[in-house]
Amino acid sequence: MYTNPDQSLNSTNVFHVTCIIVQPKQTKWTPKAFSKNTRPSHLRSTIPHLYMPPSPTKPLTIALSGLSSTGKSSIASQLPSIFPPPLYALTLLHVDDFYRPQAELPVRDGLLDWDCTASLDWPRLETAVRKWRDGEPVDEGQVNPQPECAGGAGGGGITQALVEELRHEVREKTTTDRERKEGTTAQRILLLDGFLLFTPSVPRSFVSLLDVKILVRAPYEDAKRRREARSGYTTMDGWWEDPAGYFDRVVWPNHVLENQGFFGEGDIEGSVDERVCEREGVRVRMGREGELGEILRWVVAVVRDSVEDG
Repeated sequence: MYTNPDQSLNSTNVFHVTCIIVQPKQTKWTPKAFSKNTRPSHLRSTIPHLYMPPSPTKPLTIALSGLSSTGKSSIASQLPSIFPPPLYALTLLHVDDFYRPQAELPVRDGLLDWDCTASLDWPRLETAVRKWRDGEPVDEGQVNPQPECAGGAGGGGITQALVEELRHEVREKTTTDRERKEGTTAQRILLLDGFLLFTPSVPRSFVSLLDVKILVRAPYEDAKRRREARSGYTTMDGWWEDPAGYFDRVVWPNHVLENQGFFGEGDIEGSVDERVCEREGVRVRMGREGELGEILRWVVAVVRDSVEDG
């Protein structure tokens, strides 16, 4: 484009503009360029304006929380096989692997307290979650362990047949969704399995990283029976066995103190306070003896809904 330089610049001048348009060289396209065997790499060089790289999906951080011995770990251990590659990239992180050293644990009623939020190393756990969100490998904790219950897929009503059924349903639904959203990458999911993951005393900087909050309940008698049936726990310091009365003096009081706000009038075994749970984004399910299979089915539905909403 050029203008006449002999004309002075004022408001009454008329500019004469000449536009030179260069026509691009035309390429003759043939049907061979669009053969059914054309790979994405060919399309990039042949028709770059039509090629779109895979769209990344929003990563989801899901917290599966609740009272000790509600069956959380049995449920969590099945999810990597129900949401497998290549459609999903699910990382399972056990919060039990982020305890503080035994010498630093608080004391409650004269007993070491492994079941309060102060027993966990929150900075280290938060760092691990942030690393995962940034696409870095998580090298802390145990990733994708085998189901901890012998005799079936996970015990308590979780059978191998149920796991296969849920895996098939997820695959069919996900494949249909991906056909509607071509070019998406594997859905990244970080599943945190632990207790007291989003209660009032948990650091807010950590809670803010959680996209989905799931709380599994259990009646007092069921949880106490399951906890006291355990022989002990392997810790970073060795072996721990609950002292007599530990459930009633430590485990249950911590659970009531931290979670009572999610229930009407603070009754931990009463009805859910829907208003509070909706405000906090917490989904609650009661898990009675022998009902782990149904809870697993419900958790899978929550994860699927979260993926679709994301």
